[in-house]
Amino acid sequence: MHKVSDGQRRRVQICMGLLHPYKVLLLDEITVDLDVVTRMDLLGFFKEECEQREATIVYATHIFDGLETWATDFAYIQEGELRRSGRYSDIEELRSAKNLLSVVESWLRSETKLPKKEPPPRPETQARRSSPFDASPFRSSRHMAYYR
Repeated sequence: MHKVSDGQRRRVQICMGLLHPYKVLLLDEITVDLDVVTRMDLLGFFKEECEQREATIVYATHIFDGLETWATDFAYIQEGELRRSGRYSDIEELRSAKNLLSVVESWLRSETKLPKKEPPPRPETQARRSSPFDASPFRSSRHMAYYR
């Protein structure tokens, strides 16, 4: 595996993951190392697989090209809080926009105008407890999640 490209390595990892049956498939930046044609082919493949298996794909990404026709639902998370979600066709901003990227860009630009949240003060004597949610990708994510 050390002699293959990042994109080839990614394809092998995807194939290995698809060997097992699933009802929900979590994909985080799955297409980041792929060229445009391979990325679009992979998204088409996932769409077919999802329909055949009657499965759901949750896809977190910052690459929006081609997702207008792929996503059925979406969730927008800002600072660990769900800000927008629903069927793609039910969100007025998405229906009236020329493309998904322009909508997401406007949301992200509006985030930069918000004041930063200050964490609540913690007593120094309180020991920090770890939680499985501390490492959650939704804590401070600015990703979009799409699902079919």
